[in-house]
Amino acid sequence: MRPLLVRLLHPFLRRWYAWWSSKPRRFKADGLDLMVLPGVFHPGIFISTGLMAEHVTSLDLAGKSFLELGAGAGRVALIAARGGARVIASDINPQAIENVKLNAARNGLEVEALFSDLFVGLPQHFDFIAINPPYYNYHPKTDAEKAFFTGSGHNYFVRLFPELVSRMRTGTSVFMVLSGDLDRRPIDELAKNSGISFTEVRRKVFLGEAQVVFVLTLL
Repeated sequence: MRPLLVRLLHPFLRRWYAWWSSKPRRFKADGLDLMVLPGVFHPGIFISTGLMAEHVTSLDLAGKSFLELGAGAGRVALIAARGGARVIASDINPQAIENVKLNAARNGLEVEALFSDLFVGLPQHFDFIAINPPYYNYHPKTDAEKAFFTGSGHNYFVRLFPELVSRMRTGTSVFMVLSGDLDRRPIDELAKNSGISFTEVRRKVFLGEAQVVFVLTLL
């Protein structure tokens, strides 16, 4: 029943979100005072970011290197920095990079914000990588839509998983959050083809939808 209801409401919700996110919105969470700029994935409207933030808070990050891949407004990156990590927040959306810089300054935390398509131009090793990926199998038409749409054939994951393997082999711990409503079969198959499996480490249900944090491990 819930997936049907979501499909019926989806056009209305998309129009509402486009209107609502067309101007800067202030958002407070985790002791952080954030400003979310237009065109940037909102870290409060979508509970996936909050669940990843909760998980990152539980990690021992002091002195560790940490990457938030696809950082949006930088909520997870800022929590990692507050936990003592050396943090890079990357995103393919230039507006998100400016948003991370803004929020780091607002909260007095040190985060290096870098424009990057996946791992292009990033250091070769991190102790931790946190990913809140797009997972809808459509072609993004704008930078903002890249936070939601993977491109045809789940192109985002086609490119992501092989790059993660080499990093995981050197000891990087990778965490990814996905919706429990998602048909994960195509994504799981792509991961398996690269030698990666998913293990659930944290789950939360909100309004009937489960969000799940997975740790990625090598087969």
